[in-house]
Amino acid sequence: MSAEDTLAVCLLVILAVAGATLMTILFSMMKNAGRRDELGELLEEEKESGEGPREEPAGGEIGGNDSRQPWEKDSEWWKE
Repeated sequence: MSAEDTLAVCLLVILAVAGATLMTILFSMMKNAGRRDELGELLEEEKESGEGPREEPAGGEIGGNDSRQPWEKDSEWWKE
């Protein structure tokens, strides 16, 4: 086998691997195209029922926050 033949065989192998990769991707896409997502269904049911996650303010309760830990600073420490 000459150098030119080796180059042609290597290129054919590369093309075969690339084609097999594309076929595998397309096959898996076709196989899973009709499948519904369970998480998506649960989210849709949650939207329809009106139940959503309870949202709390990022800063906690407004007003006096007596549940602070001893290591936490006062919220207005910078005014001192």
